[in-house]
Amino acid sequence: MGIALGGSLFWGAFGPVATDKNFDRLATSVPEAPPHPTKEDNEEALVRYTLWLAVLTGGLVFVSAGQGFFLLRADKTARITAEAAQAQTHNFSKLERPYLYVSDPRGLLESNTPDSFHYVTYQVANYGKTPATIEAVYTAITVEKVPGNLAHTQRWHSLMQRPIMIPNETRPDLRLAVPDSIAIGEYADEDTAPMPIPELAGDEEFYVRILIKYRGPFTSDHETSACWRWEGTSLAVFDDVRFTYMR
Repeated sequence: MGIALGGSLFWGAFGPVATDKNFDRLATSVPEAPPHPTKEDNEEALVRYTLWLAVLTGGLVFVSAGQGFFLLRADKTARITAEAAQAQTHNFSKLERPYLYVSDPRGLLESNTPDSFHYVTYQVANYGKTPATIEAVYTAITVEKVPGNLAHTQRWHSLMQRPIMIPNETRPDLRLAVPDSIAIGEYADEDTAPMPIPELAGDEEFYVRILIKYRGPFTSDHETSACWRWEGTSLAVFDDVRFTYMR
């Protein structure tokens, strides 16, 4: 309190004295209180705030749209790359694989042995770019309305004894015996020498079918199925995708 009283006395003695000449100057040196904002000032500030908020929101929308565009572009690029890789793999599998063809059926033929029997012959060729490893061979000669059930061949079959076929290799004159249960007759006319033919009744058909399962060095689970039907005096391709196909 003593300090405050001393300060007041000092200011009264040595501080500026207000007179008529310097009253205005001393009065203006005292800072005035800031004016209170009016309604118009508040509305103007609100407009500026709203404008900046709209600008920032628009910028955020623009940035989000840009991010979405680049994400979609990246996703599309990844999808195209994956599809291209898949197509390349598929094309490689189609090109770099074995293709076994079963063709050239001949018969009916008769063996020149004491226990004579009838048979048909066919050939198998690998026209693919890679070797084929034969895993199983199924055959059937049947007389029915549709091709009958296949039977698994034994290890003595020549395709199973030498199961690897290199590209462009052909195995001709492969034999398939006609079962004893199928009756074989004979046909001849003025233009045809006597020849064996199957004896069929009603809507019966004579079918020969060969199914080979195999794999390649890069691919697997391949199948070639050939089916022929007796027509007139020879065997002809039975054009039915259930029995004649290549996979």
